[in-house]
Amino acid sequence: MRTLSVAAILAALTTFIAALALHAADATTAVLAVAAITVFVTWIARLHTDDEGSGLALISPAAAVALTLVGRRGAALILPLVAAQVLGAVLGGFAALALGDRLGDTLVFTDPSMLVAGVVTGVLAVVGTWVLFAIDGEAHEAYAAVPTVMTGAVLPLGFIAALNPAVILGIATAGLVPFDIALVAAASALVGAAIGAYTMALVAPVE
Repeated sequence: MRTLSVAAILAALTTFIAALALHAADATTAVLAVAAITVFVTWIARLHTDDEGSGLALISPAAAVALTLVGRRGAALILPLVAAQVLGAVLGGFAALALGDRLGDTLVFTDPSMLVAGVVTGVLAVVGTWVLFAIDGEAHEAYAAVPTVMTGAVLPLGFIAALNPAVILGIATAGLVPFDIALVAAASALVGAAIGAYTMALVAPVE
């Protein structure tokens, strides 16, 4: 129960900060804010690594899927964990939505097509999964910022958190991106995470 609560809180916090970031003064500030919260959440999640497996599964549904596929997290918890993350993210989105005009103007960005959102998010999710496994090993949590910066450089700013399926749905809940494109991005992130897990398992099997 404690694990699910932490997962929900981290998802809510990430979503809320990401939504606030889209009201920042400029795109660079927005990217840095999302990268910073990603690193912080990764650090917190890593502290929850125990005999049951890697705490990094608490970061996002994509991380949970990838780590489960390579045996670093028990499969029995995957569905409750993902549900908790999505619930937390949606609540975070509603919290941002409730602030309304008090957040100021949203940064101007265009929405990608479903094809672009799906393909680009999927490819970036593979890379993001490799970074995840590196951090699950001995790499520093700061490397968690790399996939976020890459996403901000390639996809429109509203989809900077697209590699976290729960958070992008939370951002859609906040009314910042279309739900249909967010769903495509979320699904692609999960597929990319699975591909990243399988390719990593082939190259360097996780014991």
